[in-house]
Amino acid sequence: MPEILAPAGDTAAFNAALDSGADAIYLGLKSFSARRSAANFSAEELQNCIARAHVLGAKVYVALNTLVKDGETEGFFASALDAWNAGADALIIQDVFLGKLLKRTCPEMVLHLSTQAGVCNVYGARLAKRYGFSRVILARETPLADIKKIAAEIETEVFVQGALCTCFSGQCYLSSFAGGNSGNRGLCKQPCRKKYSIDRKGREGYSYALSLSDLCVGRDIFRLIDAGVVSFKIEGRMRSAAYVGAAVKYYKDILGGADERALAGDFSDLKRAYNRGDYTRGYTFGQDKNLLSPFVQGHKGELVGRVSARQKNAKFTFIESAYAPSDGDGFKVIRGEKEELGGGEYRAGFPKEKGGFYLPKNPAFRAGDGVYLTTDVSLAARIAERKRLLPVTVGAHIAVGEVPIVRISDAFESIECTAQFRAEAAKTRALSRQDIIDCFSKTDEYPFAVSFADIEIEGDCFIVKSALNAFRREAYAALFTRLAAPRASLASRAGAAVAPLLKLPDNEVKTAVIDRDFSSDIYRGAPLTDAIFKPHNYNDEQAIRRFIDIAQYYAWHKWLYLPAFMVGSDIEAIEKYADLFDGVYAEGVFALELCREKNWKLFAGTGFGIFNRLSLLSLNEEHPSEIALSKELSERELENIRSRGEGIFAFAGGSIKVMELGHCPFGKTCSACDRRSDYCMTDESGRKFPLLRYENSACRFEVYNSANLVSGLAGNRVFDFSALSDAEKRAYLFDGDLKTAISERTAGALKRGTQ
Repeated sequence: MPEILAPAGDTAAFNAALDSGADAIYLGLKSFSARRSAANFSAEELQNCIARAHVLGAKVYVALNTLVKDGETEGFFASALDAWNAGADALIIQDVFLGKLLKRTCPEMVLHLSTQAGVCNVYGARLAKRYGFSRVILARETPLADIKKIAAEIETEVFVQGALCTCFSGQCYLSSFAGGNSGNRGLCKQPCRKKYSIDRKGREGYSYALSLSDLCVGRDIFRLIDAGVVSFKIEGRMRSAAYVGAAVKYYKDILGGADERALAGDFSDLKRAYNRGDYTRGYTFGQDKNLLSPFVQGHKGELVGRVSARQKNAKFTFIESAYAPSDGDGFKVIRGEKEELGGGEYRAGFPKEKGGFYLPKNPAFRAGDGVYLTTDVSLAARIAERKRLLPVTVGAHIAVGEVPIVRISDAFESIECTAQFRAEAAKTRALSRQDIIDCFSKTDEYPFAVSFADIEIEGDCFIVKSALNAFRREAYAALFTRLAAPRASLASRAGAAVAPLLKLPDNEVKTAVIDRDFSSDIYRGAPLTDAIFKPHNYNDEQAIRRFIDIAQYYAWHKWLYLPAFMVGSDIEAIEKYADLFDGVYAEGVFALELCREKNWKLFAGTGFGIFNRLSLLSLNEEHPSEIALSKELSERELENIRSRGEGIFAFAGGSIKVMELGHCPFGKTCSACDRRSDYCMTDESGRKFPLLRYENSACRFEVYNSANLVSGLAGNRVFDFSALSDAEKRAYLFDGDLKTAISERTAGALKRGTQ
């Protein structure tokens, strides 16, 4: 049976998920969670939640899905051990290299590879399987054809509901470089949800140009089932219990064959709980026209009425609507589905009138404006009232002078509990069957729905009421413990052995440059050793061969740039000429398996997210030709890791790619597209962000930081020149005056690091 997997950012959301019928729930601890701003769970809360879930037949997965700094690795392994010993059914890990070491140390653990690892092709799936992961959580950008191939390789989990990140999973640095708050460390401040203009006709005005609508696949879940997907994930650890409960019920009812009327009600509840952009089916089935949400930001809710033309009250605005609001309901008013005008909260003391209700006056409101319900108090109350209970049957045998016995069973388990006292002979009123029923109908905090079987009472018995109540509590506690099935704890173990870094000092310091065009005269005599070619068009064999000729002329090591977002058709396109290069420079970990199978040399790029020495050593076991550390590390952190072996690269300057988009920001209006390679986004503060287009199996886009990186890093260095002018490139290559040449510059994470 397909698994509906629900989010829980706190205990209220956990209870809503469980009571609404979730088959599994994922949550985070207080540390190493990609949603650090959620309440998350303490060790005690985690243990209690897991026990209740297991009693009710649900699983719990614990997310340890952030990148881990050098001084945090011991805490990471300790947290993994604590979560497993608390009963977690699986751990969700972002860093595939730490995951490999965790599995080597504790093979009993079940590991799921986070969507942050960016698996979107079979090579990433095979790597995860080889490293001991039992499931991959696919990147949201993965097409249906690739999902089907991946599901044939390994157990597969796919998002069906919730927020969509603008950037390809695990490759977003915009929040990090904007303010030091790393999305890869659980602190994304969502600058993608702000307004930008783009220098293209029709896009000059400010809008939420990067913001995507919420995902809702609805009935298309059956197409995913046909593709072999086993788990269907609802995003939303930062969202309310009402949202979690509404989303779980909607998908459980779809899978359960609910009728159209019931599903319409579920969908209405879902829109009221959280709705950004009136939903999109996302990437899996091809980019739809509703993928972008450029006009209304945040929760839009459900349209329930319109501002009336007849206004009689100076303090209130009349809303024509069939909806009967509750005290505390919240509303948003939108004109033409594009212009947010504000909102209001309904209170029970407001004036009353047939055919609608009143909200506080707002001079911005006009007749005909849409009124959307964004906080439905009655919905939250309905979801809070749901209770998921386990049916159990109680039987008893009680006789004068004997120890009372109670048998409690569910569909699979049965226990027999013996009291610590004997029933006495009654002197006045005797114990009745109804007394037993009344007592054992109370289940205290335990999630049991009780029915009764044979209750045998021999003779006129008497039991003190307090003793009988205590016996009931003991019996239910024993059943709960049995059903919760606590596992034997794993003892702390020494860290997994890793091979030492064998890289030796090079005779020369290497300088690697990423660029889209190496034909410029600025490269004549340039002191670079490695040229990483990023084609405008991965199908343009003529341009590729031209680069090969240039690289051979200058005796550079020549690498083909592979972005992290590469689906099967993208990889097929490069196979015909990849052997012309010395190897590939890759941003995605899938390239480890790709290069292993194709016998290509690998330059593991900054997108591998190498954040600590253990991950570096774990990666080095694959013997890549070169390795570049994460561009989110500080200079001190970089040097601490690089000290483990010479020859490790660091990102030292140039354009800072902060986003790799999985979609067309122009809505795939291909017939009207000017097909430029370079665009510019500008935020409301006037900062300009290069937006570059390239072609592979489809048009793809990259966003670069508004300021270029300038550093004094020594050793082997990587420069990215993708969005630079020739004059700027020359300054980097020939030790020019960077302060003059680079007008907008930053030290990035090198000085301040990232949180």
